[in-house]
Amino acid sequence: MNIQKLQALVASIDLGSFSRAAERLGYTQSALTHMMNSLEAEFGFPLLLRGHFGIRPTEEGTRLLPQIRRILEMQEELSEDIRRIREGGDSTLRVGAYSSIAMHWLPSIIESLRRDCPDAQIELTQGSVSELYEGLTSGRFDLILASRNDRYPCDFIPLWDDRLRAIVPKGYPVDIHAPFPIEGFSQKSFLMPSFGFDIDIMTVLNEHGVSPRVISTFVDDPTILSMVEHGLGISILSELCIRGQGGRVLCLPIAPDVSRRLGIATATGKKPTELVRRFIAHAKKFIEGFDREG
Repeated sequence: MNIQKLQALVASIDLGSFSRAAERLGYTQSALTHMMNSLEAEFGFPLLLRGHFGIRPTEEGTRLLPQIRRILEMQEELSEDIRRIREGGDSTLRVGAYSSIAMHWLPSIIESLRRDCPDAQIELTQGSVSELYEGLTSGRFDLILASRNDRYPCDFIPLWDDRLRAIVPKGYPVDIHAPFPIEGFSQKSFLMPSFGFDIDIMTVLNEHGVSPRVISTFVDDPTILSMVEHGLGISILSELCIRGQGGRVLCLPIAPDVSRRLGIATATGKKPTELVRRFIAHAKKFIEGFDREG
């Protein structure tokens, strides 16, 4: 059974047209039509209905389509595994992560993984929400560690609820022994963190109907802390972002309690390699003993 013919069949059904399928796959329309005629002859019954409506599967074609799709998915996985072995990629793991995760989690996780897999090579890249998720979708990363984001389809394994904290300068008129009310951000000068953290923050603020006077920034977390310290505004950062560096400002719990969910994302429906599975296992084990308070 010819894989190219099956690919052409599925493309024709999905696009509803021989011409569009031929254009996508790089064939002439006549060549693709010949492939479909040959495939139907091989099967011994019609697979496609042709008419003014375009292309659609026959009853028999509809019945076989799920199995044909599975064959193509398995063929794609096989090709990817072959490529990895040829390039030595079976022992290389390409990981993308937020800077806070790269700093506080990944050194311990990688150290543990290498005791289990001494030959493992880790390619680590820090990035923003869009950089990480788009890199995962394009195949640049085998997995990413990031906050859950429904804008990007993926398989997501939750690891940690990273609680958000109000960041205000010392001396700010607030009860330091009580949580900071989320309404306290309303109409205040608000330093919005960049690198995609604004997505997590705006989701929380919008859910509670809070509208601060947003000052957009393109700086890292330590710079946000410094700007708050100097009275340029207030902000929100997560516990992981301020871990070990929040002494110059007040970092207060927020009422109601709000957080972002951190975890491991992999490409949707893609079978994880053995190295990816082991990384996930070591990450879960690390999180079990991770001290929230630092």
